[in-house]
Amino acid sequence: MDLEFYLNALINTLKISTLYTVKISIIVLITMFIVNYIMNTGIMKKVSDLLSPILKRLKINPLSISSILACFFSPTVGYSILAEGLKENKINEKEIIGTSLANSFPSVLSHTFTFFIPVVIPILGITGVLFVLIRLGVAFTKTIIGFLYLSIISKDCNFEMPNIGKMDKKENVKKSFKSTLRFAKRLIPVMFFMMTLVVYLSKIGFFDYVKRFVEPITNFLHLNPNVGILALTEIMNVHAAIVMAGGFLNEGILSSKEVLIGLIIGNVITLSSRYAKHSLPLHVSLFGAKLGTKIVIINAAITLLLDILIIIWLLLFHN
Repeated sequence: MDLEFYLNALINTLKISTLYTVKISIIVLITMFIVNYIMNTGIMKKVSDLLSPILKRLKINPLSISSILACFFSPTVGYSILAEGLKENKINEKEIIGTSLANSFPSVLSHTFTFFIPVVIPILGITGVLFVLIRLGVAFTKTIIGFLYLSIISKDCNFEMPNIGKMDKKENVKKSFKSTLRFAKRLIPVMFFMMTLVVYLSKIGFFDYVKRFVEPITNFLHLNPNVGILALTEIMNVHAAIVMAGGFLNEGILSSKEVLIGLIIGNVITLSSRYAKHSLPLHVSLFGAKLGTKIVIINAAITLLLDILIIIWLLLFHN
């Protein structure tokens, strides 16, 4: 292969990646603006208000219920409620651990509106929908486990849900636009670069070369070696992994099932570092080193177990 081949491959790649980036960016950013606007109208607060009468019938600490409902619109507020309740002896450590598990679905649902719907689904399509359903399924399972545990160990006390102020339309449009613009500055360069990289490397046969290094593992699991490349990319950057997955689907390099397996394997690999970087500082600051670490470890362990079970199921279904 001579220089002309590489130049032609690069030119064709730039055309493909530019068109892809423009097309997907328009969809993603419009969706992001709409979702931000809807979120700022207090829709998650309305969801929590709707569920409040149902949850209050459960025989668990009302403080736990308040935290769960708050997590629909702000996980930080939800956990702050627990921290204040612990200081005032209105809730014990076991109830906090149970509530942290029960908070999983509301917290992930909030993340669904800010990342999965505006980013993952436009880029991955039906595969993105399946990935979102898997993540919601894992979170929902953890929430059920949390409720079951709380029903066994919870005690009663009185606590009122905090009021959340609403935003006027003009302020909402302004805030939503700024948020979308900030996101665009991060996403578009990553999208263009990753799409260019995936398409170009595919055209020059790079992935065929890399297959040799990951084939021992992927052959053992009966997987396309590019699944390993996708999983390793997620370790570096989850946005890059989503865009790469879109490129693999677009180029026919990986099937929908293989993309799901790659993304979930990547999630398993990055689980400990992600919890250490994001969850641990928040929980330690709110609940202290001992309890905060315990909450993070329990949540991470259950998530890891559920992800491994899903990977095994996909591998069996895949074969």
